Amino acid sequence: MSKGRIPDEKPRNLQEQLLLEDAKSGNGIPIQGGIVEPLKDASRLVAHYGGKPEDWVKMSGKTTKIINGMIVQIHWFKNIQNNQTVEFKFKRTYPKTAPKNQ
Repeated sequence: MSKGRIPDEKPRNLQEQLLLEDAKSGNGIPIQGGIVEPLKDASRLVAHYGGKPEDWVKMSGKTTKIINGMIVQIHWFKNIQNNQTVEFKFKRTYPKTAPKNQ
């Protein structure tokens, strides 16, 4: 059974809000999908948003360091034929803490 539509993730702070606004304004690069390497989620995206499987690509925005060294990047899907953007989500990477000297 395939998932339905995945709602946009909400930003947790001002920096994430700014990253989301930047991504929604069209700033980002394709990282997967299209004709050469179709997305695993392509059939789900077609079923819920339309288009053809090769029309959909996974996009990535800027990577930014915020709050205590956490690294944040936004990913979303884009239909390259009609510029529809859907399912924005945050990828958060937390820094590893150094072991304490004993």
